[in-house]
Amino acid sequence: VNKNILGPFKCYRFIKNKPYPKSKYCKKCPVSKIKMFDIGDKRAKERTYPCCIDLINMEPINVSSECLESVRIVMNRNLTKSIKNKKFHLKIKMHPLHILRNNKMLSRAGADRVQTGMRNSFGKPESICARVKKNKSVLSVRCRYKDKHNVISALKQSCYKLSGFQTIRISKFWGFTKMKSQQYIEQIKKHI
Repeated sequence: VNKNILGPFKCYRFIKNKPYPKSKYCKKCPVSKIKMFDIGDKRAKERTYPCCIDLINMEPINVSSECLESVRIVMNRNLTKSIKNKKFHLKIKMHPLHILRNNKMLSRAGADRVQTGMRNSFGKPESICARVKKNKSVLSVRCRYKDKHNVISALKQSCYKLSGFQTIRISKFWGFTKMKSQQYIEQIKKHI
């Protein structure tokens, strides 16, 4: 449950209107809870981690910055326990840029005399979230092939932190590159 917003996040889960990012019209932007989008062995070369595993979102939803932070914490905790010396690279691909608004309502006695109801009900910025489309990857992990099962089990646990329906997909590409594994191996052989 998001503490800033009155009511649970299920009220804001579905993508309804146009994006509302920070601009010259909306200057008060809430602070994002997630700060780090890359964890682990960031400086590792392309050759070191051939296996890439993605967490794919299966329906269009809003994912709050608090939710992304909790996913990052769960993934980091599980992977550092199971994989020694942080031999992985986790990349969160979704960035929270969409501002959520809340039209505050009074609930005490005599509130109907004080408040205006649904008149001028645009709302004030309360929280920030990422708009995730269907079949888009929320996060990706590159690792060695022997650590594949540890990464999949960590991704399964992180799915509980996200609303909606997610699947785990093992990528055909070599790490975070845009080349398929066989093409990459062939290219390395040519250069040797």
